[in-house]
Parts: sequence; C-alpha cells; structure tokens
Amino acid sequence: MNNNLNNESENGLGRHVIQYPDDISFCAGCSACEIVCGLVHEGVSSPSVKRIFLERGEKQSLQHAVLTCQHCDDHPCYEKCPKQDLAMCIDEKGIVYINQDECIGCGLCAKACKFEPSRINFNKKTEKTKRKAYKCDLCRTRENGPACIEYCQVKCIGLSDWPMPEKA
Repeated sequence: MNNNLNNESENGLGRHVIQYPDDISFCAGCSACEIVCGLVHEGVSSPSVKRIFLERGEKQSLQHAVLTCQHCDDHPCYEKCPKQDLAMCIDEKGIVYINQDECIGCGLCAKACKFEPSRINFNKKTEKTKRKAYKCDLCRTRENGPACIEYCQVKCIGLSDWPMPEKA
C-alpha cells in the first residue's frame, strides 16, 4: 500500500478507489460495493454490469481484494478505443469513462488494460449488438462521489487522494 496517497501521479495512476491496509479495515467480502455499483449505474445488480470487482481470498482466508480502474495517466484503454471521444471519453477532471450509447463492444479497451485481471468489465452477450464495456468512472456525475465507498459496510475503501484514516 502506498502510504503517500496524495502523490499517485508519480507511479502513473490518477485518482482512483483504493483498498485500505488490513490494520485499518479489512474487506469482509460482502459484495456491497459490487451490488451498489450496478444499481447506481444500471439500475440492476449483475456481474455483467459491475465496474468494481471483489476478488475473494481462499475459503479460510479473509484476504479479499477490491479491484477497480486505476485511471492510469497514459489511458491505454482510451488510446485503443476506435471511438475515442465518443465511446471512451476523458472528462475535465481526467476521469476516463465509457459512453454506453456509443460503445460498440469490440473489447479492445479491456485487452489494453495493463492490470491483470483487466479492470474493465467486458460483457460478451450472445448478440454482438448488445456487447458493452463497463469501467469505473468514480461515479463522476454523482454528487456524493463513488457509491461503493459510501456504502462499504466496513469502510475498507477510499479515494487515493484522501488522507489515510486512523486505525480502528
């Protein structure tokens, strides 16, 4: 964990959702972040539309990882999109987001993601016309900011530019 959260641009990452170290708060694996993400953005809770991913630890382990877009400074997903500025866009704050109405579902953005697993949810439905990519946009149009952070039951996630919370 980077304790100097206010200096993320040095490692090529923009403002993004982070998971706090276990000594501050550990992920309980409740999936509230994934559920509320789908509800806020799409009005449904479904693995096919979530923009945040819970990677569960082994059965006996409580080591769950919360994964989401890191909003890289070099924007590889944006650079690979054949519909730049229509489907894959960058707002005035540097947040890369997907305009679902323009996304053609080619999947090039998900393949371009430099993280493993990809932080872009590419929905491969049977009909090619319904394929879409989904990625975290930090709830950019939501007044209270990222819903996943607001509704996390154990407060194990925050934003990279927030100060590190005190130990519980």
